[in-house]
Amino acid sequence: MSNAITEFSIQQLLSDKNNYVVPMYQRNYAWGEGEITQLIQDIVDYQKQGHQRYYIGTLVVFRRKDGSLEVIDGQQRFTTLSLLAIYLKNLGYSQKTPQGRPSAKYPAMDWYENANIGFESRPKSTETFTALGQRVAIHHLNNDAYNEDIVNGYELLAKAASQIDKISLKVFADYLFESVKIMRVEVPADTDLNHYFEVMNNRSEQLEKHEVLKAKMMAALYKIKNEDDRHASVQGLQRIWEACANMERYIQYGFSPNERHNLFGKNDWDSSMQKILMMLYGVWMKVRHLQILILYCRLSVGR
Repeated sequence: MSNAITEFSIQQLLSDKNNYVVPMYQRNYAWGEGEITQLIQDIVDYQKQGHQRYYIGTLVVFRRKDGSLEVIDGQQRFTTLSLLAIYLKNLGYSQKTPQGRPSAKYPAMDWYENANIGFESRPKSTETFTALGQRVAIHHLNNDAYNEDIVNGYELLAKAASQIDKISLKVFADYLFESVKIMRVEVPADTDLNHYFEVMNNRSEQLEKHEVLKAKMMAALYKIKNEDDRHASVQGLQRIWEACANMERYIQYGFSPNERHNLFGKNDWDSSMQKILMMLYGVWMKVRHLQILILYCRLSVGR
């Protein structure tokens, strides 16, 4: 087998010492009840049928210069499996023995230390994973400081796991982590990631048009040679994008109070709109990417 293609059990993948990074151009975590329930049921069905192994799909990655692995395809499944591992570990600790050890009726999860998946320029997602791993109560995560979709995915996994029928949760977990396999495909170092991403998008679930726009804008920003300028531009785009994402509120409320006051003023937001528009225009001039004008339209709507 080629060194670029590696078979992992789910336990091997989730305990792999490599650092996996979901780049900003990827869509946010989006699996809902249908996908999560189907994943759990497929694993249960294969276990009941006595299959020695179940191939769950592929994880396509690109090795960056710093050694981390950029996730090109498969991040929804990878994120879900990581959330499931966190849930199963937390479940064991919620039912401790008198000696303070996780209950033996639940899967042994000592091998799972920390999530090895991270989210580029998405601190909310990273902080949500950290909080879940620290067994922070769910009701403390239902606020703007955390990623709502990841919290929802965790709760849906808990619901689906509680409804597993005919086999114990321990048997399910043993099969999941030992017998379910995933193929990790590492693309060559000279791969044109922009082209590859377009190909992957064409062959799989289509990105929404605004997600394609975001990916193209990110590709332009990553061409900035100065590392500090590139990082600042990426962070700036991410903050603006998140602020524009919620169509049920004024864009100004998508920023923190300090950011809002700096960008729009404390009392007169209308007269400060020119400032944010000029800032966006500066970004556009830097990357020379015409589609960013769409953000201008969103800002106008927000007024």
